[in-house]
Amino acid sequence: MRKSLGLVVGIAIILSVVGTGACGPGTPVPQPVTSEVMVPTETLTATLTPTLTPTPTATSTHMPTATPTSTATLTPTSTDTPTVTLTPTATSTATPVPTATPVLPTDTPTPAYLFLPDGPARPDMSHPCPGCPRAGAYIVGTVRDAGGNPLGGVRLVCYADWHRYPVVGSKGGGEVGQYNCRIDQANATFYVVVLDEADRPISPEAAVDFDLLVSCRYIQDWRRIY
Repeated sequence: MRKSLGLVVGIAIILSVVGTGACGPGTPVPQPVTSEVMVPTETLTATLTPTLTPTPTATSTHMPTATPTSTATLTPTSTDTPTVTLTPTATSTATPVPTATPVLPTDTPTPAYLFLPDGPARPDMSHPCPGCPRAGAYIVGTVRDAGGNPLGGVRLVCYADWHRYPVVGSKGGGEVGQYNCRIDQANATFYVVVLDEADRPISPEAAVDFDLLVSCRYIQDWRRIY
């Protein structure tokens, strides 16, 4: 064994001496350099295997597609049902309305007023006031029915804020329908009302504005409504 090892060592020394003598000084030896560069190329192939890792991401994308299907089958169908219950309530409330309407005509004036003023009061220009302040002034007029015929026996009263004068009646005979109330001389507003037999008013008030410089006698006519 020692002889063979020595032989090998000797051959190696000889080859190394021959190699340095053949190449000579200053000549590069590129062969060993290229053999070392080829080794890292094999390591680059091993790095390609991690590129297979993104494949599991494709499985997660399919999961959210199932969620929108459940939203279509929610409660919009149930919202239409309560509208049906509203219709019967409207029909029941409409029925009591006609019952209230016939009451209104009965409340409309059961004509409490049987007589109305037949036009406004007007001065009688043929009766100026006398020089004596104690002389009386008058409210006169004619009472007629709805057809314009004079009526006798109708009761009337005249009054002012400070006094109520005696009740008078419309006349009969040749002066049928005519009445006259004697009042005080005063530049004031007097009132005339038609009365029934119990002294209850059966007409509205008729206001008579007296102006003594114009006349001492004012005319207020009346007409029955039927």
